[in-house]
Amino acid sequence: MPFDGPVVLDAVARFCDTRGLTPTKLSVVARLSRALTIASHHGTDPRWRTAPYWAADDDPGQTLFGHLLPQDLDGPTPNRDDPTRTTADRVLAAELRRRREPTARWTEHNAVVAADRWARFSRSMTTARCAGLGWLVPVRGELLAVPLPAIRTAEGRPDVLHDDTGRPAVEWHDGTGTYFLHGAEFDERHYRKVIASELLIQDIAQLPNADQRSVALTYLSFERLVVDSDAELLDVGVRGTKLYRLPLPFRIRRDRVVGYGLYDYFIHMRDASHPEREFVEWVDPAIGVQRNAELCQAHAFGVTLEQWLAIDAEG
Repeated sequence: MPFDGPVVLDAVARFCDTRGLTPTKLSVVARLSRALTIASHHGTDPRWRTAPYWAADDDPGQTLFGHLLPQDLDGPTPNRDDPTRTTADRVLAAELRRRREPTARWTEHNAVVAADRWARFSRSMTTARCAGLGWLVPVRGELLAVPLPAIRTAEGRPDVLHDDTGRPAVEWHDGTGTYFLHGAEFDERHYRKVIASELLIQDIAQLPNADQRSVALTYLSFERLVVDSDAELLDVGVRGTKLYRLPLPFRIRRDRVVGYGLYDYFIHMRDASHPEREFVEWVDPAIGVQRNAELCQAHAFGVTLEQWLAIDAEG
């Protein structure tokens, strides 16, 4: 979303004036992490702890009694169908995880003011949000306005930060960004190695957290899985689908639920009309342990083995 600085600053000033919160100074800070650091050093503005939820000349037409205002501002997002709101919340949560700070410290008492929440009933904040405002961070003697970054999410999952095309899933207006794959955050070096399938399974086992390890496994190429990871061929189906069993390093086995076993299972197949195209799909271990490639293929398509074999015969 493009950021229109003059429009945002004018709208924020009106929002503050109607609530008796006129700042000594109003500044734009390019990224949320910088704004939080400034607030940590200078302290938050105590006036915002008791900021009025509603101002008569700033009401978009819905009555005060039509809102549970504290819940609207501080509670879970009411409208899960609003992708901007959901991902903006996740950007803040990811930043706080990185800083190892409790979410409540910033989300309570208006230490961070989310533009999309206040825009539910504030005309001036609606204007600011539409002009690209993401958050306000009130500090002593100053109010910091943080533009909403470019946010990229998984297809059909607006609540999951994701981009595997080489771009940051969260890209700030100063050109910096944060990389996510299916909701798991990576530093740039590991992110590029994962999407290029350059990591060995032993390298993946050394990644810092279970989410990263789980996601990175899905990007392993067939060559990395079979040649470099000692996967064992268990069965070859009538269509050439191959079922493999992959022994898991201890640290990845530890990520699994109790009773999962020592192995992951996957099938490898080629497109009959375009043999150069190959696919790897992970298999439920309860199915893979039966050592039947066709059963695994049927399960992947959500049909019974008999139905799958009948389709094969008809083809």
